[in-house]
Amino acid sequence: MSLPSYPSLPPLAGVCSHAAGAQPGISVDRSVLRLRRYVYLKAQSLFNFSTHFNQLPEWELKSAISLHLWQEAEHSTWFRTRITQMRTPPHNLDRVPDEALAGFVAELRASRDSLEFVTGVYDVLKRATVAALREYLADSHPLADHPTRRLIKWVLDEEEAQLEWGESALATLRQHATPAARNAADAWKTHLTAYLAFAGGIHGESPRIEIVQLPPARATTPLAPISQVPRRDDRFAHVWKSRGVVPDAARPVHERLWWMMDVRLNEMHVSELIASVIADWKGQPWEFYHDLARHLWDETRHCLLGEVAFVSQGIDITQIPTHVGFAEYPNTKLSPADRYAFLWGIEQGLMGKSGKQSEVALAKAGGDELATVFQDFDWADEVLHAAIGRRWLEPHYGDREAMLAVYDRVRPDYDRMKDEDLKKPGRDWFPSFYKKHLSSKNPNLHETESSHPEISTPSGY
Repeated sequence: MSLPSYPSLPPLAGVCSHAAGAQPGISVDRSVLRLRRYVYLKAQSLFNFSTHFNQLPEWELKSAISLHLWQEAEHSTWFRTRITQMRTPPHNLDRVPDEALAGFVAELRASRDSLEFVTGVYDVLKRATVAALREYLADSHPLADHPTRRLIKWVLDEEEAQLEWGESALATLRQHATPAARNAADAWKTHLTAYLAFAGGIHGESPRIEIVQLPPARATTPLAPISQVPRRDDRFAHVWKSRGVVPDAARPVHERLWWMMDVRLNEMHVSELIASVIADWKGQPWEFYHDLARHLWDETRHCLLGEVAFVSQGIDITQIPTHVGFAEYPNTKLSPADRYAFLWGIEQGLMGKSGKQSEVALAKAGGDELATVFQDFDWADEVLHAAIGRRWLEPHYGDREAMLAVYDRVRPDYDRMKDEDLKKPGRDWFPSFYKKHLSSKNPNLHETESSHPEISTPSGY
């Protein structure tokens, strides 16, 4: 007996029509096989992004892949959880699902420069991933497999946004590349496309080309280690190992507030430190890499808040000195665990009243509503970061005292590196820069206003 007709009440919870629900879809086992490949590719993308992070000099590229690597971690985690709900135990989720797919990943990681990197990640992997996710939606049953399809739609939305960004970035990089570099990128796309075809595509279900059709593998030859020293492109006029001289607490609030925005702007070096930890600290549980991916994106977000503050005033951020020493020193002198413990020691120290609370107070004292919002969320994020550090470092070092001992051991050498940098000409750049570009930018503040010396000036990392 059919149900009575109520035209204004959509059936089946609005998920699909009865006609669509009457069509078969892929099985649980086939769904799990696809999801396992997604889990693997997403995790490997995170490691690829973090491995190349420091050596990609373009600011905009670092900014975007900070977001994309966190999204990759999120997507992998979502799919891992869904797999365990489909008669599949959580064991071996990090196992390589297909050696041919691992070969594609290895080749992708062998990209030599920014143009090859963007070509491989976005024009090959992301383009194929978007097509595969759309295929999943076309193949799966809309009601029986609804929980998976819900995740797929979320992921597809972010993948399409990543691909759109990548297409725009690729067009710009190609426009500024030499003909030889464009030809090399085209050859690299063909190379990677062949390796993905050898793996049967994203799902492993497409006809596979013969191994004799593969070009020689780049990843089988010894590759030079990818340096973890941060790079900036040629637009940046001043790449230093220190931030410069911190304004005295007696200086006006407005001046110190803009110094705080410079502290935000330079937090890219925190992301560069975390990227090196993800890349170099092998064998950790997946949840560790997921947490650090979030930490990395947060630090880049803070950096981009500083970018918004300066660009909104018509200031070219590439002309502001950029500080890479906070990443360069730990990345080249310390073990991955000690790098992260050093960062944690600084962030834990910011939990007191003279830390993040003081930065919010400075923004409020300056009457700057935008900076207050920026600092309010920055503070919330840093509370999370301190907790993430405790979660992963305490089991490694044994207790919090041992973690703090790492900070106490490293800080003097790091400060000596900064002190040597501060001996060079031009390190006291901020007062003249502020006077020329920023002193008249906020009409609500005047030089006669109280400096609020009881509110500390952010020194940064």
